[in-house]
Amino acid sequence: MCASADLYSVLGVKRDASQAEIKKAYYQLAKKYHPDANKAPEAKEKFLKIQEAYDTLSDETKRQSYDQFGTADPMGGMGGGGPGGGFQGFGSMEDILSQMFGGGGRARGPGRSGGFMSVGEDVEAQVTVSFMEAVRGTQTTVTITPIVKCEPCGGQGAKKGAKRETCRTCRGTGTAMFAMGGFHVQQPCPDCSGEGSTIRAKDRCTTCGGQGRVRERKPVVVDIPPGCDNGMRICMQGQGDAPVEGEGPAGDLYVRVRVIPSKQFRRKGADIYLALDLPFTTAILGGTVRAPTVDGDVEVKIRAGTQPGDELRLRGKGVQKINESSRGDQYLALNVKLPAALTEKQRELIEQFEADVLGRPTRSASASDGASDSGSSGSGTAKGDTKKGFFDRIKKDFEKLKGDK
Repeated sequence: MCASADLYSVLGVKRDASQAEIKKAYYQLAKKYHPDANKAPEAKEKFLKIQEAYDTLSDETKRQSYDQFGTADPMGGMGGGGPGGGFQGFGSMEDILSQMFGGGGRARGPGRSGGFMSVGEDVEAQVTVSFMEAVRGTQTTVTITPIVKCEPCGGQGAKKGAKRETCRTCRGTGTAMFAMGGFHVQQPCPDCSGEGSTIRAKDRCTTCGGQGRVRERKPVVVDIPPGCDNGMRICMQGQGDAPVEGEGPAGDLYVRVRVIPSKQFRRKGADIYLALDLPFTTAILGGTVRAPTVDGDVEVKIRAGTQPGDELRLRGKGVQKINESSRGDQYLALNVKLPAALTEKQRELIEQFEADVLGRPTRSASASDGASDSGSSGSGTAKGDTKKGFFDRIKKDFEKLKGDK
């Protein structure tokens, strides 16, 4: 039912939408179409689609799979609510609102002392590497400033030896109720942030101001895998922000890789493309040339009679494929280069070649015949002798010229 619908369109967000934008869109649609709030016959089916879209796009792993394969489960497993699942996995509207307004984390639940446990927010960063570093893999460092627990107070927000007092607002439960759209929604207490206790102003930690959290500037070593491409994101679990409220694991760090294009190679997926200049003599006679690859220069055999624009394929000379042991290929687009100037001997050879191909005298011979006596014809070489063994001679002369270079 939902497989054919684009999940981004279902939530009304762009494909590059942030988690905050996805969460906001889901909340707005959930208020409108949840069966507890909307009794229209089509509301249930509409909400099923909205819930499935949110379940997929709010999970980075599922989202990446959906973006790549068009499904959150490329192995064909059941996802989301599934047939017959109804609303058992969705919860009531009050549960949804509590989750959306639970504060500072992605997933929340009861914590110690009746408080809330949350997951910290994800952090994004960017690194820039060269073309060859992306091909071969490298290690680089990115500096981030995530939210962490305050070390002097151990994340408690109080000075050493100071005691916390029971929150007068929630009476130590860490939760509070508020009314919204006819629903009573439970959320962390706004005065104690779900801790169930507060700190007097004079007892607050001077480092964090009683928050128990600070921003810390720290370098993180990022492993760039061989074959990494421009725009790829690398996930580093647990390197994101600590939860602002309650206890729970830190979010993740997503590092987006920017690859500086090569001036020599062009890349498409795991394949490499290169334009290779070829002497016209090698194109005619065949031979070998050296061609650059990402692993260094290699000898490439050129067949005789190669034409401009011909392409050669070097198997396994491309880029390492991500999560695979195989590599792509390299393609050589052959560009036959013609000389800009010729020596007298080179011109003579080319004219002989032209005369043989076109079946007419050479240009210099034609000019000489026009200036000579047309009656003297008894001492020349026979035409058949002139053409005899021509290709053997021309090939020999060409090879000699190549040797002289």
